[in-house]
Amino acid sequence: MDFNSLKDTNNLKALLKSMGHDIAEAFKSVKDVNGEKFKNGFNTYFVDYLKNNYAKFDGRATRRDYWMFVLYSLLISIAFNIVILIIPVLAILSLLYGIALIVPSIGLGIRRLHDLNLSGWFYLIALIPFIGGLALLFLFCMPGDAEDNKFGPAAK
Repeated sequence: MDFNSLKDTNNLKALLKSMGHDIAEAFKSVKDVNGEKFKNGFNTYFVDYLKNNYAKFDGRATRRDYWMFVLYSLLISIAFNIVILIIPVLAILSLLYGIALIVPSIGLGIRRLHDLNLSGWFYLIALIPFIGGLALLFLFCMPGDAEDNKFGPAAK
């Protein structure tokens, strides 16, 4: 991109118009996402997990189970933050939500490590500043064992 061409207002207007068109097309494709699939995924990977496995530290969790839970948790956090921008008094709800997700998040992380055939104690690597979090992120992105391991049967 030539930044000198941005000095000309006509070029800038044309660039902004094309960017607006690209953004509008992106929103059209997002609009086509099936709301029923989103709702089913939310119920399966977030609500059911919280109901049935709130403090479960044994067994295995697939990469998909882990990242879908993280996705829905993040979406809820973003919604809370938008509400807090509008009504700052409700910040306590966001804090309570974060506290409520500590135990299930740790449990799911440990179960994800079990899927990699690693001990749950390996989760403590997160205590190493910066490097520990990156190491866990790398591990959580790795595919799990395709075979049964000492922590349970492989996901089907």
